[in-house]
Amino acid sequence: MKNVLVVEDDEDDAFFIKMACNRSGIPHTLHIVPDGKSAVDYLSGTGTYADRLANPLPNVVFLDVKLPKLTGHEVLEWIRSQPVLKSLPVVMVTNSMQDTDVNRAYELGVTSYLRKTPSRPEFGQAVRVILKYWLELNISPT
Repeated sequence: MKNVLVVEDDEDDAFFIKMACNRSGIPHTLHIVPDGKSAVDYLSGTGTYADRLANPLPNVVFLDVKLPKLTGHEVLEWIRSQPVLKSLPVVMVTNSMQDTDVNRAYELGVTSYLRKTPSRPEFGQAVRVILKYWLELNISPT
């Protein structure tokens, strides 16, 4: 079973991402954490996320930029510093279209930068396309 991690502090945005994932028709398990520190804990398998059967490494991460405790950029920088996570697809999902945020994300090795569009159907379609690609079509390294 494929796994998706969503790192999102806004409950409404997390709900819409969850609905888009559910509507994808692609079998996967969805894990949602509310802040950057929880994301690092989840990905490192520490604290409440130590059980790797219950909290497996994801096949793709949706990561908000503006997060409490650690920002999305800080989480992304940490991810790219971990040898086992270097090739993990990370999609920044954010309202921020500031050039500095976009450029920083790409400098840190983000896979994609997705704007949270005001159109929920359009945003949902984008999430489903990303899932289709990363969970079904892409061939990952072994």
